[in-house]
Amino acid sequence: MAQQFKVLYFASAKDASKTDGDKFEWSDNINAEALTKILLARHPDLAPILKVSMFAVNMEYMDQDLSWTVQPGDEVAIIPPVSGG
Repeated sequence: MAQQFKVLYFASAKDASKTDGDKFEWSDNINAEALTKILLARHPDLAPILKVSMFAVNMEYMDQDLSWTVQPGDEVAIIPPVSGG
């Protein structure tokens, strides 16, 4: 069986993707830039949201320097800015 990772969508990312999560086949060297391309191929409406969203991997926010990579079995959350009070 192919190794996979999971992506969870929250708030406006959930609305744009019309789902709360997806599974993707894992491959080497999926960094934030590659992940963004993978997500946009499946959900083009995410484009404006991904520009302002944070990534969290296994419930830990990832650095803005984008030096991390996705590993098999990871759970990646797309967390858009939250407004309200």
